[in-house]
Amino acid sequence: MKLNIDKLKKNTIPYEELSEKHFLDVEFQKEYLNLSLSEYITDGDFNKFFKSLEKVIKARESVSSFAKKVNIDRTNLYTLFNGEKIPRLDTIAKILKELGFSIQVA
Repeated sequence: MKLNIDKLKKNTIPYEELSEKHFLDVEFQKEYLNLSLSEYITDGDFNKFFKSLEKVIKARESVSSFAKKVNIDRTNLYTLFNGEKIPRLDTIAKILKELGFSIQVA
């Protein structure tokens, strides 16, 4: 049996489109960020964690409007997204709080 690639492509949802639909779901976003944060705690790859934050923020709204909400300069957010700077803890807390995460200290 030979695969008909054209028919398969016609009847398949592109990954990008599927990914975009998932990222519109707030619960999916939270789970995605929880996983990303867990990975960061394990592997210390801050850049990967901040790319995850960027993806969720952009799925919700523009970076400019998000930056205004958290009172952070838009260019500073892009600096963080690009891995050029590691943010202070209070900056991360502001971002996570605006995204709907409750920060609990044990």
